[in-house]
Order: sequence, then C-alpha cells, then structure tokens
Amino acid sequence: MFLRQKLAGRPFTVVGDGTQTRDFVFVTDVADAFLRAAETTISGQFWNLGAGRPQSVNRLVELLHGDVIYIPKRPGEPDCTWADVGKIGRDLAWTPRVDFKEGVRRVLADIEYWRDAPLWDPTSIATATARWFDALSSEGRR
Repeated sequence: MFLRQKLAGRPFTVVGDGTQTRDFVFVTDVADAFLRAAETTISGQFWNLGAGRPQSVNRLVELLHGDVIYIPKRPGEPDCTWADVGKIGRDLAWTPRVDFKEGVRRVLADIEYWRDAPLWDPTSIATATARWFDALSSEGRR
C-alpha cells in the first residue's frame, strides 16, 4: 500500500496512530528460512519467523519519506507483533541478515515493481473494511 502511494505522490495512509509495531522481515531472509526448513532432517516442528526487532509503522513511513494521513485503528488490530525467533535460530541456525533500514532501502530501489498495485486511500480503505468494523462491533454487542 505505502509503495504504491509513494509512486502516486499520495500521502501514506496509516491505520491507527502509527505507534503500533510490526516485526518486519526482508524477503531474502524469509527465503533463507524456508530453504533451511526444507533441507533440515527435523520434521513436525514449527518456527516463528520475523526479524525479532519490531519497528513502528511511523518509523517505516519516516524512512519512506512522505506525508501521512492517520485513520482510526481497526477493532482487534494488535498493537505489536513480535516473533520469538529463538527456536528457529537454535534448530536451523537461522538469523535475519537484512536489517530494517537496509530492507526499506532495497525495496525503494525496486519500487517500480509496485506501479500496478492498487492505490489505497482513506475512502477505499473504509469501504474495504466496512464489513470488518460491522462484524467486530456486533460481536461487542452480544
């Protein structure tokens, strides 16, 4: 969403106040983890995958450089996602190699890939999430 907005010269639409954090992990690190999982003799296990260092959405849009519009937080949306990557590190000797800032730099270097992505704005987001808000607000009334 943010990359398409940047390409269109539009402000970034942040859901909530932007202080929520997400455990962003770069795609090459994901591919490396998948490869290690496929090649291991360990079976029947699961591993959390992330960078293990949550970043705020505000930090992401700061690195993307642009104006921001904030819209209300969606009901049920977590304030923080944070993967405990200890087990995958122990079992598969995996660790993320691309830090957050470098990952954003790499994505921006290849931003044209996002040219044909949908262009979201507060109105289209409200339309797309209306049923979500309705369903969650009716759950609260039960």
